[in-house]
This record gives sequence, C-alpha cells and structure tokens, in this order.
Amino acid sequence: MLLLTACRAVPMNQVIEEDIPFNVKEVIHTEKVKDGVILLYVTRQKNEKKEEFDAVTVAFLKGNDRDGWENAGHNHWDYDEDELLTVFKNVFYEYNGNGDLENRIPVIYGKIEDSSINSIEVIGNEGLERAQMIKKDSGRYFFKVGDYETARGLSGSENEIKLLK
Repeated sequence: MLLLTACRAVPMNQVIEEDIPFNVKEVIHTEKVKDGVILLYVTRQKNEKKEEFDAVTVAFLKGNDRDGWENAGHNHWDYDEDELLTVFKNVFYEYNGNGDLENRIPVIYGKIEDSSINSIEVIGNEGLERAQMIKKDSGRYFFKVGDYETARGLSGSENEIKLLK
C-alpha cells in the first residue's frame, strides 16, 4: 500500500499571524517583488517606560499563493518621532545555497504625521521621484522600492508646492 500525503501551502495571513515575531496590529500595504512581497505593517510596542506606541516596519515574505509563504526576515523595527514625517530605510537580501547574492530589495517607507503633506518625494541617485501614499484609519504612510537616501513631504497644488521637510 502506498500512501501519499500532500503538504498544504501556508497562506500569507497565517505567516503574518504566526511567523512574524511582533504583534502585527495592521497590515498597511503589500508590494509584489521578485520571489515574494514586501509587507508594510504597524506593530504595537512598549518603550523603556512601558508606554505603548505604534511602530511602522517592513518584512519580506517569500513565496506565492500556490506554493505557500514564508517569513524571509529580517524581523526588526525602528522608531522615531517627527512632527512632519518619519523616514526609514531597509534592505532585504536573498542568498543561494552557495552564499551568492541572488536578490537585493531596498525600500524606503514611513508615516506621514503632518496633515498638510499631500505628496512625498524620495531622493536617490536618479534624482527625485514620487512615492506611493497609502491612507488607512490609523494614518497616512508612504512606501517605495528602490535605493533612496531620504524622503520629503510636500504640500500645496502642483503649481504651488511647498517643501515641508
């Protein structure tokens, strides 16, 4: 008698709930990248005074809906306060079995704190580019894949843009 068993593909929501080592309070955005997605999310944390705060961070989930998902790391968060805009950068690396780099995914992201900001520009070697803005009940965020040094918030119309940061 031959018994065949099939592995069930692990769905993304299960990986988010069980494999990310932080309390994922809210998923803000998923961005498709080579071999998976970058997950932009909010985690609830405590500072040294045991006061709770929300930190925005990213994770790389490798896989797809057919084959299943896994948390490919690297599982940390940073926190900063700013009246206008918080800016964070992260780079995810994938290596093959020989230790050779196969995939490098740089991202820039953050939370928009000032309500007068209506667009975000990111700054890199190629100049200025617009970043995607994401609106949620918990706030406004921005996200862009690529090598960028920093971001700045703009307010006003296209003809009267005011640099805020």
